[in-house]
Amino acid sequence: MKGARARPALPARLVPVMPDSSLLSAVRQLGDPILRVPCPAVADPTAPDVQADAARLHAALAACRAALGFGRAIAAPQLGIQRRMVALNLGLGPLTLLNPEITWRSAETRTLWDDCLSFPDLLVRVRRHISISVRFQDPQGAWQAWEALDWPTSELLQHELDHLDGVLAVDRAEAPTDVVTRAAFTADQLGGAV
Repeated sequence: MKGARARPALPARLVPVMPDSSLLSAVRQLGDPILRVPCPAVADPTAPDVQADAARLHAALAACRAALGFGRAIAAPQLGIQRRMVALNLGLGPLTLLNPEITWRSAETRTLWDDCLSFPDLLVRVRRHISISVRFQDPQGAWQAWEALDWPTSELLQHELDHLDGVLAVDRAEAPTDVVTRAAFTADQLGGAV
């Protein structure tokens, strides 16, 4: 159904973990070659090692949110995990998307200043589709579909799925001037005063 967004239930095995600074430091940073490697599909979403990786991703996301004040999602390669897997927290609790793929893109696009846990001190102006639809497996292996997603969710998932293909926001900058430090961006927004 157009506009319907079925959300997978949180698996009983995935328990929230308190933020840990070692998880924050485990996030791979711009320049790490693993961020450029496309991830293979997850063969068995229910496998214990896949579930453990999902828990690790959610714990790292919580640590980043606590330490940096931002972070709605993290892709597996950002922790050096070579799997097509994304951990999300959009305010409704942790969600895990396995083998996600975009099935539809709106013709209309928009630019935004994108940030990333793999380069938290930079902002990059990128162009994204205003709406997308995605298909993915939940942690029980069932296929789910989210259709015609809203702008915030669409731009986020485009960013995260790029990670799974070895593509970073800096690769999508429309011009060399579209990569700035967070401090410079903030100063510009405040009229030069930080």
